[in-house]
Amino acid sequence: MKTRILLILMVLVMVTMACSLPLFGKKDAPAFPTSTPELGMQLYYGTGMQIMLPPSYVAEDIDSALPTIIATIKDFIGGESSPLSGLVDSIEGNVGWYGYDSDNAAVYPTRLIVLRNKTFAKLPVSMITLGLEQVLGNDSSLVDSDSVKLGGRNITRLSYSKDSTAWVAYLFKEADYLWMTLFLTTPANMAVEMDDFELSVSSIIIDAVQPTP
Repeated sequence: MKTRILLILMVLVMVTMACSLPLFGKKDAPAFPTSTPELGMQLYYGTGMQIMLPPSYVAEDIDSALPTIIATIKDFIGGESSPLSGLVDSIEGNVGWYGYDSDNAAVYPTRLIVLRNKTFAKLPVSMITLGLEQVLGNDSSLVDSDSVKLGGRNITRLSYSKDSTAWVAYLFKEADYLWMTLFLTTPANMAVEMDDFELSVSSIIIDAVQPTP
């Protein structure tokens, strides 16, 4: 039961961030990009991973955003007094990369967060869909789920689009973690940028060592 609740809270992060992230101020952080002009992409290092993204992406300090995310989720589940309150705090140590696309920042920046979790690596990825159905209620019919092969991995892809909010999440297991690469954007941006999303996910390398800048 506890694991299932943790799973649903992880899904709540997606919904909370989709509603709240445009309100956050931008705080740039070193990204250590490596140019790869043949693909029009750059290499960015995160925690235990690397990913190729368009060069317009900017890494951010997740520490400045997490307090708002965690506070919103805790309020949803009943505040600090809730017995589930402590479960949300584990999100803080599970962020692999976090940032936004500066090309569309004036309207609604496409944001990217890469999450990893050891607990969920022991569960079937299909349980994410079950958690989404509980969280989204009537909107669960708007979640598309399919399997894709990207970068040699079998990946579960979940996507959602309604009104001004859209996101697509890619989930796979590797190195004893469940990894979720989540792009948060608008329906219009998602339609235009989906090819870039797929290329970025296919480029992910886990356990990459960040070079000294």
